[in-house]
Amino acid sequence: MYMRRIRGATLAAMLGFGSFLFQSCPASGLLNDCFGEDTISSSEYDDLNALERLLYEENWCGRYTRESGFLGDLFD
Repeated sequence: MYMRRIRGATLAAMLGFGSFLFQSCPASGLLNDCFGEDTISSSEYDDLNALERLLYEENWCGRYTRESGFLGDLFD
């Protein structure tokens, strides 16, 4: 009986700590990089002219997002 309480308390603590720890985990950001509304595919990127291409940068999954640097801020 005592071991069940310890195991239950440990599990509750791990779940609580895990949700706190992984709240800042970029998992949602990873999905947003590939499937988000603000990304374009490589074929859409190829259809852009040279000046518009300067506003986009390729992310880790091969899609393109608006550049978050100076040019992105300038033209937003």
